[in-house]
Amino acid sequence: MQYITAPQNRRLHQLLNQAGISGEDKQALVYAFTNENSTSSKHLLSVQAQGLIQHLEEQLGLAVTAPTPEQEEASDKMRRKMISLCHEMRWYIDGTGKVDMNRLNGWCQARGFGKKVLNQYTYAELTKLLSQFKIVYSKFLLDLTK
Repeated sequence: MQYITAPQNRRLHQLLNQAGISGEDKQALVYAFTNENSTSSKHLLSVQAQGLIQHLEEQLGLAVTAPTPEQEEASDKMRRKMISLCHEMRWYIDGTGKVDMNRLNGWCQARGFGKKVLNQYTYAELTKLLSQFKIVYSKFLLDLTK
């Protein structure tokens, strides 16, 4: 049972502010999404928080549309590019020639701007993440020349 994450809480309050919802209205909304258990957003479960965020995004007309097949293909290409860079930096599982995806996902969660695993990044986010990762690769190449 995982409670609301910090990024979810930030997004939730951003949407509440955009919608002009505060005070008792906010408490009533949270109360409904916690199955009448709490009026505080910090007591929302992660799943409940995501549902509330999606509800607010729909109400504000910010709902994310499903990616097009072209965007999915481009997203996969950017993910493969990152894995290719991992090969060049030799981010392997010991004794194999396979990329250590745990290491890559760990980097994405710790250093990536979205703080989530690689496959959770959207098409729009992947362009920024790939640019970020290319900087890591550039530093790797610089260290080789020293």
